[in-house]
Amino acid sequence: MTAGRAGGERRAPAPVTGGLRLSGAMGLRLAKGVTAAFVVCVVASACSSVSSPSTGAVASKAAHPRPAPLLVPSKGGTATVALDQVPTTLNDHTAAGDTPAGRMLGSAIWAQVFRVGPDLTPQLDTNVVDSAEVIGLSPQTVVYQIDPRAVWSDGTPISADDFTYAWQSQKGGAIDVDGTPDSVTSTLGYRDIESLTGSNNGKTVTVVFRTHFADWPSLFDDLLPAHVAQQVGWNHGFDHFAAGVFVSGGAWEVQSFQPGSDVVLQRNPRWWESPPSLDKIVVRAVSANAALTSGLSQGQVQVAYASGFDQSFLAQASSSSVLQSQASLGTRMLQLEFNVRRAPLNVTSVREGIAHAVDRAGIVESVGQPEDHSVWEDNHHLIPNAEPGYADDATGYETPDPVTSAHLLQQSGFALDGHGTWTVHGKPVSLDIVWAADDPWSAAVGPIVAGQLVAAGFDVVSTPMSTVQLDTSALPTGAFDLALVPVDASAYSSALGNVFSTAPAITGGASSADWSGFDDPKIDALFTQAVQELAPPRAHAIYQQIDQALWTAMPSLPLFAEPTLLVWSSTLSGVTDDPGGLGPLWNIRLWALRSAAPTNSANSDHSAIGPLRRSR
Repeated sequence: MTAGRAGGERRAPAPVTGGLRLSGAMGLRLAKGVTAAFVVCVVASACSSVSSPSTGAVASKAAHPRPAPLLVPSKGGTATVALDQVPTTLNDHTAAGDTPAGRMLGSAIWAQVFRVGPDLTPQLDTNVVDSAEVIGLSPQTVVYQIDPRAVWSDGTPISADDFTYAWQSQKGGAIDVDGTPDSVTSTLGYRDIESLTGSNNGKTVTVVFRTHFADWPSLFDDLLPAHVAQQVGWNHGFDHFAAGVFVSGGAWEVQSFQPGSDVVLQRNPRWWESPPSLDKIVVRAVSANAALTSGLSQGQVQVAYASGFDQSFLAQASSSSVLQSQASLGTRMLQLEFNVRRAPLNVTSVREGIAHAVDRAGIVESVGQPEDHSVWEDNHHLIPNAEPGYADDATGYETPDPVTSAHLLQQSGFALDGHGTWTVHGKPVSLDIVWAADDPWSAAVGPIVAGQLVAAGFDVVSTPMSTVQLDTSALPTGAFDLALVPVDASAYSSALGNVFSTAPAITGGASSADWSGFDDPKIDALFTQAVQELAPPRAHAIYQQIDQALWTAMPSLPLFAEPTLLVWSSTLSGVTDDPGGLGPLWNIRLWALRSAAPTNSANSDHSAIGPLRRSR
């Protein structure tokens, strides 16, 4: 019996197939986009009941109601998007900028090579690059052909210079304009490049790898303008708005930027493809559910994307007559980290004994499922259960097992005292657990895990703190026994190597996110093998071996993939979620405000706004 099935017997979860749940007024659930007729019913009073025909006049109106106007996408206007956070820098390749909001906005303004859309598979962005092809394997060689029309918003051509700058800055060891080392979240892939050559006036880029790198489509995302970055700097050049700095390589450019507060995007006048329908997008930081509800109901916010939400907000969003909502399973996994550098958690059997005492199904039932019925335990360390390739490797951890837990703890030298408390050498075993109090999912789960461990016989010290304190102090210094940590997965499993290894061969000299301190040379070797395996089926099989080894070593216990909730006004069309990391901003070029159709075109189909990429 798998863990998913174990929980499912009690809660009958819906199968996760990548499908999305859309809900609109009156709790209707639609498999695809809301029809124009439904939107008419939402917005117009014609869908309400009419009075009983007690008089001839009323009866006449009831028999011949005036048809509500058909709402169709129109050009122009502004939409306001509320996110939990607005980044403090728009270089999302730095440690400070690599946040969910930073990646969302980076995808809107910087030039792209590949995009990962809602289906969680990389797709070539042919708006910028005509082709990207592996032309050789010994050595691995990739050739990119940049669209001849592609230019930055200041008129400078997008060229091999931009690829070279991205490589040089992220391969490790680069020095910024102020003499400090370039801050990078990962050197993965870039450190494997032997050479990068431009030709054809910079519109052809040839990349030769020193060693094979299977996830090469992950490279050169969110390209920065080299001619600007080389002047203002990699680390801090994009921290503040300044004229001539935020030159765009996408359909949108930055009109203004207040770090941590708001970003205003406007059409890029030099965008060479079909322009966005909207004139502007305002992205604003609004975190509280109450503030989101107020902004949506008053029309101050047209789109809200809440990383954490409660039943009240979900109920209001799904029952509103002027809002639509979409709940999805995201790719951010909440995991319980064990600090293997601290006794007694440096013993594998102790970690296993604690893991067997945690009721993951109970956590999902009380925290995740009330918000999204498709949530259940995540039984993979690298792949969330909404992503293609997910497999259940959690054999033995389907449900809490107090007998196995006690056996493992006793085997490790633990003993129960007369009060039912675990002791070592006569002293109670105390566990310090930390989590981010301002992260909704961690804040909901933390007290539950602590309570379960107390019930299992441990003394527990709970320390909620801010995300900043957690990320900059508690986790880096190892000042914890257990920590609830959100782990961002993606279409590229290789990116999680630095979550489970401290070895420079895996981290590449970039900062490690392996807060547990765990490192196993055998698992490191498997990561290296997977990264270099160019055949996807064989690479996937290796990642499965890694996950199975992680369940045996138990440096962390996966809990669940955090659900996302996208809510938007029915006056806006084209809005969909990308649960793979880019949220609602992945296709903002296609958003449009709805307005009444001209009477002579009421029977036309206005639902399509145009393709994301042009046909060639």
